[in-house]
Amino acid sequence: MTGLCGAVGPTASHLRELADDLVHNGDERVDPVTRERVEFASVRHPKAVSTPTTATEDGGVAVRVWGDLWGDEPESGYRTVEGDAATYCAERYREVGLDFLDGLNGNFAGALYDESEETVTLFTDRLATRPIYIYTGDEAVVFSTSIQSLPLHPAVDTDFEVDYLTEYFALKRPFGLKTPLSDVEMLHPGSSMTIDVDDGTTSIDRYWTPHYDPVDASRSEFAARLAETMKTVVEDRTDREETNGLLLSGGSDSRLLLAAFDALDIPVRTYHLNEWENREADIARRAADVVGAEYEFLERDETYQARSLESSPSLVNFDGYFNQHHAGGFAEKLRSECDYLFTGHYGDTLFKATHFRTPNIDLGGLGSFELPVERPIRGLDEYVAHRVSDAPEYLSSPKSVEDVYYDNVTQRGRAVVDHGVEYPSLRDATVCSRYPISNSTSGFFYHATAQMLPSGTPFLDNRLIDLFLQIPPKDLVRGNLINRATTLLCPELGDLPHGRSLVPIRYPFVFQWGTELLRDFVGRHFGREDGQSHWSDGPWTDHGELVRQQPFIGETIDANEERIRSLPFLSWEGVQQCYEAHQRGEDRMKDLYTLVTFLEMPLLDRLEGIEPSSDEMDETDERDESSESHEAETPNDVTP
Repeated sequence: MTGLCGAVGPTASHLRELADDLVHNGDERVDPVTRERVEFASVRHPKAVSTPTTATEDGGVAVRVWGDLWGDEPESGYRTVEGDAATYCAERYREVGLDFLDGLNGNFAGALYDESEETVTLFTDRLATRPIYIYTGDEAVVFSTSIQSLPLHPAVDTDFEVDYLTEYFALKRPFGLKTPLSDVEMLHPGSSMTIDVDDGTTSIDRYWTPHYDPVDASRSEFAARLAETMKTVVEDRTDREETNGLLLSGGSDSRLLLAAFDALDIPVRTYHLNEWENREADIARRAADVVGAEYEFLERDETYQARSLESSPSLVNFDGYFNQHHAGGFAEKLRSECDYLFTGHYGDTLFKATHFRTPNIDLGGLGSFELPVERPIRGLDEYVAHRVSDAPEYLSSPKSVEDVYYDNVTQRGRAVVDHGVEYPSLRDATVCSRYPISNSTSGFFYHATAQMLPSGTPFLDNRLIDLFLQIPPKDLVRGNLINRATTLLCPELGDLPHGRSLVPIRYPFVFQWGTELLRDFVGRHFGREDGQSHWSDGPWTDHGELVRQQPFIGETIDANEERIRSLPFLSWEGVQQCYEAHQRGEDRMKDLYTLVTFLEMPLLDRLEGIEPSSDEMDETDERDESSESHEAETPNDVTP
């Protein structure tokens, strides 16, 4: 594992316990800063480490950064950052103070000690892509990018917050700054927290807030800007002397990256993960062949997901479930062959607006589909209704999910404050709902991949975020922008179909959308020609069928019976009902995967015997398992 951790206060020692928990592969480098009442460290992959220079320690300033810093945009204009990120941050801090954060472009979390001011400042990037979890107690402020490591510090006295556990089990993540641990919150995205070393007081300074301000331009113009910006971003993030890897699907997002590599004439080694060489794998192979890139098929065997359940929960920050560590089973291979691994993650969230509310058309037994038209959210009630769903029957909670959400969202004039995160307006809260990025249910894929080796997605570059904030909804939903941009950079890649459609991606959106619906209908009603029921024709395992076909989920539940019975917010009978309903054909996969991920977290052993902090748990005891009768639905935006 990699990350950032530390403590400030009279009991600030015990850094080693926190840092050791961030060492996962065994070859990570720990770079500590130790002063009186101050200890913190970055834990980084050896390939990502340049030896800290004296600039990070001289002049009474010490800085540690976890993540990537690609550029900066001071008043003089944008410039690429070369060399060690901590060194650059220390130098800029001496020049302009904390204003150095305003123009930073990257995915990072950092800590800065100023000896003359006797302060420690924690900071993160615009979207908090590397979240920092902070415990504020009487004896110390303790922080870590792994929420599960916090109880290892003796100054941390925390327990479960039932309200936010309710959100985790029902919505597959808590929102905003909230976490399922008492007195633990995430650092606000696009901000810094300054801690006074002497008295422990804290102050927050926000340096960036998203504002959606669409401009009037044609789709062709937006596609051209996307193509050129992606090309620039990939060039800025690529070292031609290193081996670059790319997780390549048969879809669009990773193909745009492949097109950028080709346009730049930068070699890239591509990998496709699947159970079998299906149509999706064939399209990925053909895409690699078109540009002459190396291609390797990585086959997930029958026990791949079961092994993931054994290893992945230790990395989770309540930001998804175990199977989202998609490439974890090939970590050793990828580490040995790649210096940096690229993914196309979040491309669909930004430039296809998959998080927008759209009308659902229900055709009964024929199935359902969503129209590619945004249904704008008008008012707080619609906002909450779009976010929430019922809790699974195994959760015994004194509040409904809806009540928990209403307790954590409010309007202040035009502004909306949602779980501690402030948005300028309801429109901004809707369009920019992945601010912070942990609001996404696929955050664990991003976080877990970063634990294997230096990796990331160009789609989270500031320049692409700025472009997203300028594109009107109709062009995000129906503009076919990623496919258009790919075709501009490499027309031959535009001649290949998307893995879900039947026509080349250069065709207009209506043909893409129509053939996707047709393929979905045929697959749903006429079956597949593959060899196993959990094999799919796309890039992902059919996890619903896998749970029915293989025993590892049921075995994990049985092995944790005593623990389930001992936790007052879980019902053993409800767990059995949920599992049995799935075995009968209902879709409870997401509820079950969330449950077993939680049960296998090391955090539970570290909190052994701790009671939930919610005062209303007394009410739960009186409910006599009444929550077992609840039917569970899952939110629309959860991805497997």
